[in-house]
Amino acid sequence: MAYVESVTQSGIGQRDVIPCQPLTVSYLHVENSIVANGISADIRRYGWNYSVDSHYEAPAYYLDYSLGPRASGARFFPGGRDIGPPGDVVFIPKGATFDSHCDPSEHRLLCLTFENPTAARIFESGGFPSSLPPCFDVRSPWVHHGLARLAEEVRNPGFAQDILLETIALSLVVDLCRHLQVRQKADDSLNARMADWRLNRLKGRIKSGLAGPLSIADLASECGLSSRHLMRTFKNTAGVTISHYIADARIAHAKRELVQDGALIKVIAGNCGFQSAAAFSAAFRKATGLSPRRFRDQMR
Repeated sequence: MAYVESVTQSGIGQRDVIPCQPLTVSYLHVENSIVANGISADIRRYGWNYSVDSHYEAPAYYLDYSLGPRASGARFFPGGRDIGPPGDVVFIPKGATFDSHCDPSEHRLLCLTFENPTAARIFESGGFPSSLPPCFDVRSPWVHHGLARLAEEVRNPGFAQDILLETIALSLVVDLCRHLQVRQKADDSLNARMADWRLNRLKGRIKSGLAGPLSIADLASECGLSSRHLMRTFKNTAGVTISHYIADARIAHAKRELVQDGALIKVIAGNCGFQSAAAFSAAFRKATGLSPRRFRDQMR
């Protein structure tokens, strides 16, 4: 049900592991592969004999290039959002999680997995938008060109194949990062307001999570945005900062619980995400001008 870092196999050419193998497949065959300095490139054919819904977790940076039609009925759901079928090139950053659906069909792909120190430094540098969600349709001519050349080399490896693999793969990392940076800048400039589905998803996540911590990073990941972009677009859309919105939601929830008979103040404090009754009382008084007990008495 998830991508795994390596699965022991036999008889697949130059190695005995398959990085980032989807575990739900009915069959998998690696036609050829090249491995060099933590970069794995292989052409693999795999498929499903049945419809399947999966949850994927990526243990490494992963890039693939379709060498034929994508699997029939393939759809991806990052953060629960249906983004439809993938394009020819898919990039999945390390640590990304998402759900998918696929009908009975077959894939033939060039798959690249990066566990190379230089690639990691580029991916994780300050200039790379690391908070972006997976990109299931990379529309960069430079990336397409590099992957097509690399696919030909994996099919017919020649002199110094490992050096050529590492050179092309690292160039792909740079081109990919540049493409994603441009895409994020376009999103920042064109989407100053938050989409309705993102706003509703955030509000629902906040409402259901008031009893625990609600970090900006987790909320950003929930709707596929960077933390900076989330904070800016939420304020532009809702009229208040997301921190202010969360604080107000905790107090509103506390008010509803305070009017219930028998609800202990310390229990209400925990249900609203406060670590102590004292912290709850201080925040409630600051927001309403009344202590929780005084508010309850007035409501009665």
